[in-house]
Amino acid sequence: MKKNLHYQEKKLSRLSTAQISYLLDQFETAFVFFDWENQTLKLCLGVAAECFPAKETKQNQFLTVKNWYQTLKTDWNTTITTAAPLIAGSFLFDPLKKTTAWAGLAAGYFFLPQLMISQNSTQTIAISCASTVKNGSRQLSRLQACLAAAKKTTGRAQIQQVSEVQVASWQQTVQQAVAAIQAQRLAKVVLARQATVTLNQSLTAGELWQRLALIKQQNYQFLLKYQDQIFISLTPEKLAEFQPHQLRVDALAGTTARGDTLNQQQELGERLLQSTKNRIEHQIVVAEITHRLQELALKIEHPTEPQLLATGSVQHLYTPITAYGEVDPWRVLAQLHPTPALGGQPQQAALKFIRDFEGWDRGLFGGPTGWLDFTAKGKFTVAIRSALLTGLQVHLFAGAGIVADSDYQQETIETHNKMQPMLKLLKGRKKNERK
Repeated sequence: MKKNLHYQEKKLSRLSTAQISYLLDQFETAFVFFDWENQTLKLCLGVAAECFPAKETKQNQFLTVKNWYQTLKTDWNTTITTAAPLIAGSFLFDPLKKTTAWAGLAAGYFFLPQLMISQNSTQTIAISCASTVKNGSRQLSRLQACLAAAKKTTGRAQIQQVSEVQVASWQQTVQQAVAAIQAQRLAKVVLARQATVTLNQSLTAGELWQRLALIKQQNYQFLLKYQDQIFISLTPEKLAEFQPHQLRVDALAGTTARGDTLNQQQELGERLLQSTKNRIEHQIVVAEITHRLQELALKIEHPTEPQLLATGSVQHLYTPITAYGEVDPWRVLAQLHPTPALGGQPQQAALKFIRDFEGWDRGLFGGPTGWLDFTAKGKFTVAIRSALLTGLQVHLFAGAGIVADSDYQQETIETHNKMQPMLKLLKGRKKNERK
């Protein structure tokens, strides 16, 4: 039986990166999400309630979280706090492929935090969630004490070894995918691969966030800490941003290197815009996202031509899509995931190909990750350019969209380039490096 939850609110001074990092190390479970578009931050600390979306394989993971979320909302209304409480976490890429490789995160994870902090350019607000008002006051007092005690920490962990996993086998799978596409069994499939990194000493969540904060790019940054695991991402891709009666989605597909100079970036970007292979890959994604949203009876708007979006060591073809109408966030997520940018087209045929040939459990990689508050406002990203840290071991993930004229050597280079921002993070990027 659900216990009643009590919420309290407190205004804070603006949190520094050092304070955020310190707080991440004081709680066993934490989530932080930085939104580069509007320069806002959500920080979630401690567990008031939790949900494992794919614990029951036969249950739709989005419906599981929706039902849990709806139950939690009954204890709150807009007269209690001016800011809305939220839930945060990550869904699996494919619930049918889950294994023990992701340990405590193997079924996905969402939680209602004991402490929620929302920060924008004008204010910082903390909300406590507890079984009693007294406990909520204690949580806010603990928060104030932690903020006062915070100190900067960057960590001295360095990379000892990097190994890109089974590259030859992955290249063979790319060739098999091209053959399937040329035989018209698929239009596109996204194949991902891994690299493993060994550190000389472990990095804490706070140390990782200190390093992430140095990276000023057009990326969403998030960190999910659960028990002894940390899942982090520098993702350029917004899956869905929810506002009342409005939805924004990114179509992101087609990739090239960014180059070392501005002239190189412009030249490579122009080639990308003129690339038939990349334009086809991108149009598949735009058309399929539009189709899926139209099935929800939403009105769709988007530019007719893609733009360039430069992030880290690569740049992409990018089309922003806006939809209007009655928006059910959980239904939208279920309808969109996985988009052709992370799965393929047709969706089910591409997913079957990935299950049959990719050979490993993507877990949270590529899964919708983000937050939704109790007024149904929120943002979910696609968890790409990501890594899973467990002690000294780090797994990096990157994928490439395969179409009829894909070349396995070029796709290997593309996925290698996509891993570089996370490798730089693990190496400890210096402030004067190119952003």
